[in-house]
Amino acid sequence: MRILHFVFALIFLTFAGIQFNDPDPLYWVTVYAATGLIAVARGFGRSSSICTAIATGLVVAGLLIAFPSLIDYLQSGDFVSITGDMRSASYVEPAREFVGLLLAFGLLLYYLRR
Repeated sequence: MRILHFVFALIFLTFAGIQFNDPDPLYWVTVYAATGLIAVARGFGRSSSICTAIATGLVVAGLLIAFPSLIDYLQSGDFVSITGDMRSASYVEPAREFVGLLLAFGLLLYYLRR
């Protein structure tokens, strides 16, 4: 299980690094870096339920903000657009962000319950 924590850490720290070129990097780098660092701590056998709860709250806020765009994406029926150009529709980037946040939420929820 320890290796899996470090794999998740690598994934989310990579997500954080990719977000530096985003127009609004502060939130995204914070959320993904926090998730990655929590996974690192778990890999070393440490945990902080307060830090995990704060990170989970940030992720939930992002999910709530991105959810309407996900609905727009699903209603569009244009499922290829999520892999295309970001400028193809206003809902593409938030729909992608929703998926990343959902992954972070799943991991953080797992950590909160353990």
